[in-house]
Amino acid sequence: MPELHDEIPTREKVLVIGAGPAGLAAAAALKALDLRFDLVDRAKHVGGIWNEEREDTPIWPAMEMISSREFTQYEDMLQPVSFPEYLRPAHMAKYLRAYAARHQLTEHFRPGVEVRYARPFEDNVWQVELSTGEIMIYRAVISAHGISERPHRPAWAAEVPSSIKVIHSKDWTGPDGLEGQRVLVVGSGQSAADIAVDAARRALEVGWSVRTGHWVVPRRIGGVPGDVAAAREPAVLGALNGKIAEAVIGRRVGNPADVGLPRPAAPLLEDTVIVSDEVLDRVREGRITPVGEIAGIAHNGTLTLAGHGGPAAHGDFAPDLIVLATGYESGAGHLPEDVVPRTAGGDLDLFLGAFPRGRDDLVVLGQQRGPGGMLPVLVQQADIAAYLLHAAREGSPALQDFQRLRAGSENAVATARATGDAGLLGRIGGVLGANRVRARSAGISSGGEGEKLVPAADRETLLARLRTVRDLFE
Repeated sequence: MPELHDEIPTREKVLVIGAGPAGLAAAAALKALDLRFDLVDRAKHVGGIWNEEREDTPIWPAMEMISSREFTQYEDMLQPVSFPEYLRPAHMAKYLRAYAARHQLTEHFRPGVEVRYARPFEDNVWQVELSTGEIMIYRAVISAHGISERPHRPAWAAEVPSSIKVIHSKDWTGPDGLEGQRVLVVGSGQSAADIAVDAARRALEVGWSVRTGHWVVPRRIGGVPGDVAAAREPAVLGALNGKIAEAVIGRRVGNPADVGLPRPAAPLLEDTVIVSDEVLDRVREGRITPVGEIAGIAHNGTLTLAGHGGPAAHGDFAPDLIVLATGYESGAGHLPEDVVPRTAGGDLDLFLGAFPRGRDDLVVLGQQRGPGGMLPVLVQQADIAAYLLHAAREGSPALQDFQRLRAGSENAVATARATGDAGLLGRIGGVLGANRVRARSAGISSGGEGEKLVPAADRETLLARLRTVRDLFE
């Protein structure tokens, strides 16, 4: 175990919880401003969920990322050009280890250490208990625990008889051993689509129970990654509306409703899209069958389906395995529930997705999801976190400017529209996370009533607002 600057009391340090992409970004930003910190993670190595040796990772070996290499990297360290356009988990794990080594973050890292609780007593005084039994005082906490800590399981899952295996997508490891089995994948988002495609490689039958319809967009447009094409497209075609974008995507991959999936609930340019080159083709081939929502469960495990009106929306399905790709609940087990209040809709009340209102000694990173990869968002949030803690320590006037913005509405934070957004690929590529900026709230709650699910974010709107706030400190 490395020495952790034992001569410096933890009372003068920041505790960073989690050594994944967000935690590493926070640690690097703190180090750049000469703020002392400790970095802990329950795993034995840095990398978070991308650590291949981690037993509780929701990542499986064959998984392919939905953001390209150019948009899945830190600002100060490019991905190797030898890596593929869309990374596999092993590539991302290697990159994160290299990033930690580059910034000498492992010197501050305590592996295999879990935070049992982190509790504030007053401003800049946090009592923290570690799994080692140690109880320490820190001046601030950056919780970068990610979104996969609390898998959401719908209430009906408890009624499934023990003869049927039920797992959450967090525990999916691949299709090996599914030969001759019937698999039901439950969920409307990216993970559900990816797992359905993966399961269809081996399983006898795959049913896909979808509650909310989403557009499906390809990874590549015009022969290059969609997010790269969007960033490079010149603004020569003028402003194109969403109907044109939908027509282009419809010709490229098809409309989900045409193959029996629910009709997309939102226009393409406002949707949390599914990025896939395969899922609609597997549905057309009959390898994946769209089915309705779960309406009832018989004693023998047969599920009654009733739903969206597709060709297989109603009827019965008797699965051998159910995979719940039903998302994750927001929050952290190590933080008291009242430390970060929730909005009326159940979302954590975090300014710009990371900063609890009224606290200058707590930052919560990684509690949002969105298309196109969220690493650029995490980097901006981590930088602001370091600036905020530095300003609080030094008594900088920028702290008051930040506090005034944080006390108000996010809609009041100025956004600057990205260039290249007017071209065809720019408009379509925006749904892949490249250029889209809207004058609306960055947070889009996706949970049903009583479900405190991790919310989706409009990535480019959030990025634009984060850059505006970051400028306060520079």
